[in-house]
Amino acid sequence: MAPKLSVQEIRRRGYEWPKCALVEEYAVIEEGQVDLSTTIENLRSSRSFYRRQLNEAYAFKTSTGADYTDFTDRFDEYVRMERELGQAIAYVEEIVEALAP
Repeated sequence: MAPKLSVQEIRRRGYEWPKCALVEEYAVIEEGQVDLSTTIENLRSSRSFYRRQLNEAYAFKTSTGADYTDFTDRFDEYVRMERELGQAIAYVEEIVEALAP
């Protein structure tokens, strides 16, 4: 389980917080402390959603031969969000790993 730290403590340790808008959006802050574990869980949950959407689009294209736009007009958004969530997860995990004894 990752520790809970204040934003000031995270910054004192040399990390930019929040580094990106997604980290800020998904960060769980309770009583002035960032809950890093829950933040990672939230980011992973959202990333799983976008991966499922991409997998469904791919399965649809493969089974029907149709263009992705026949399945969704948001395909580019799903790709972007899946990638950016992955980057946000990696960043928060980097902070957690740096705090490990």
